[in-house]
Amino acid sequence: MELKPITHFFNKKIYSVPAYQRGYSWHDKQILDLLSDIDHAIKLDSQHYTGTITIHPQQTTEKVGLNNYEIYHVVDGQQRMTTIILILSYLIKELKKNKNLVKDAVEKEQTYILNKGSYLFRYEIDKVSENYFRSLILEKENLSSLDENLYTRNLNGAKKCIKTFFEKDENKNRLIEFLNALEEKLLFNEYVVADTTEIGIVFETMNNRGIELSNLEIVKNRLLYLTSKISLGEEKESAIKNLSESINSKWAIILKNLTLPDRVLDENTFLNNHWIIYHGWSKDNQTRTQILDEEFSIGKMVEDKETMISNIEKYIKSLATTSLYWRFINYPLEDKAFMEVEDEGIKNDLQYHFNQLNRLSNSTVRPLLLAFMPLMKTNPTKLLELAKTSEIFSFRLFSMNKRRSDTGKNDIFRNSNEFHKNNSKDKTQQDALYYLAWYIDNYGDKERFQVEIDELFKSNKKHGFYSWNGLTYFFFEYEEFKKGNEDGKVEYGFAKTRKKSIEHILPQTTENTEWAKTVKALGDNKLKRHLHSLGNLLLISAQKNSSLRNSKFSIKQESYLKGTFSENEIALNNKTWSLPKIMNREEYLLNFLYDRWGLNEIYLTKYPDPDNLDNEKVEDIEEELNEIEENIMKLFKVEC
Repeated sequence: MELKPITHFFNKKIYSVPAYQRGYSWHDKQILDLLSDIDHAIKLDSQHYTGTITIHPQQTTEKVGLNNYEIYHVVDGQQRMTTIILILSYLIKELKKNKNLVKDAVEKEQTYILNKGSYLFRYEIDKVSENYFRSLILEKENLSSLDENLYTRNLNGAKKCIKTFFEKDENKNRLIEFLNALEEKLLFNEYVVADTTEIGIVFETMNNRGIELSNLEIVKNRLLYLTSKISLGEEKESAIKNLSESINSKWAIILKNLTLPDRVLDENTFLNNHWIIYHGWSKDNQTRTQILDEEFSIGKMVEDKETMISNIEKYIKSLATTSLYWRFINYPLEDKAFMEVEDEGIKNDLQYHFNQLNRLSNSTVRPLLLAFMPLMKTNPTKLLELAKTSEIFSFRLFSMNKRRSDTGKNDIFRNSNEFHKNNSKDKTQQDALYYLAWYIDNYGDKERFQVEIDELFKSNKKHGFYSWNGLTYFFFEYEEFKKGNEDGKVEYGFAKTRKKSIEHILPQTTENTEWAKTVKALGDNKLKRHLHSLGNLLLISAQKNSSLRNSKFSIKQESYLKGTFSENEIALNNKTWSLPKIMNREEYLLNFLYDRWGLNEIYLTKYPDPDNLDNEKVEDIEEELNEIEENIMKLFKVEC
């Protein structure tokens, strides 16, 4: 196959990155590797093979001046091609500053960037990326939106990386050199696919991108590949083509839903959670293997093509729908989250409680919640009840009692497919609440909590409540309780940075301070019990630990008056700070904990087993209990 320079590709052609592709994902390493390849080609005076660019003609043209330009989708190689356009854009812009080179630079701009109002390289992925690319990256339009996402930030990072590279002393006078090398020394394979069904073959058999494919992308490629291999006769050829187009359009929806303003949700995690509710789960769960080797294998397609088509259609529809639910679970505070809920009050409550869940270790309950997300349209009150109970489950098991991260996973994951298929049935909803209740009562118990705290005070490597896993979330929730309907004074992002956000009212160092009298009669153990008591710890609104440090209480009090609601409470209700006040406040805060997370309730009374099977329903109880107890004993031996 003849290798072709970049000039071949930009010859009365327009390129567009289609919506089913993920956005620009290269970082400094990949960009600098490409620039280094160009530099080496210059210094060695040799050509450099740069990879394959796979394109798909759209059978349409666009008038650019007097010429008709063919329009192509970039099927593979878009990361590399985008980066080359970014480099060309920078070089051309800088060369235009030289009055002797303006005419030539404008000619290059019309070849690669913009010609008579038509952009020659475009983004269809989303309007945010397209507008950002034209205005802030190519600098060809006025900024019309402040919207950003991870991909636009990657584009901006690439622009800065390229600028920094050429501003170095050894490169700043080599702009023409690099431009000539881009046009003459970089060589590419060109692969043209005739229609959308061929795209699957390309993706299944090759990938020359600098970014590793996610399992989600590999699954898409397999589905496209299977579609390309299905032959049902000429009369059904259009149906196969429509299916491949449907796969791409559904993937465009999925990728859009997984792209949040500040990050892209992990594609593999989404794929796994969807598969759990769609197909089912077993202890040796391997999503990718099950999808590729069992459900959507070539062998299965050969056995029954019609069934394979039906299965693909059903699967991609479910994936696209579920990707929106997954977005709501992970980004509940966006304006359109839970849009199907008509009652504004319930909608706000759902957003609030799902946001709470995202501050906790919640991977165990995510398939359960995902399975019941359709209830936001039919029974949002029940979805809210499930979310609230899931928050209690997550806090009491993993934050409060520091249970093993997979506690409850067997039962919840194993039943999530059934929850998904029958989510509208009362019996199914009761089952889900029963499983949560069983684990809350048996693994989120008050007795285990007391053992956990006792160990944190006994261990020489721990610092009582200050080392407690649930501390920052607990204090943030207490702050939420104290603020009521007023605006908050502290963000959770700051609150969870314990060393900055948690203040010891009685300071950790008391020597040569007025606090020395307070602790004079205490031995080391009693001092530790008071110093790291829940009652002596305080969530503050800004990093002022270092400034307050060992200050006397009157100085701290003045600072607390300007801080969080919790700080205000201490400052307004106390003229002094003493050991009895520490223990009284601990008792008060523990009572808040018991009330807020229902430690005095029996959840199985509220949510009994609808089948009346008691413990027979919960899998491997004895095995799991024994394993956890063994782990506790191992930890105890290590610390002692």
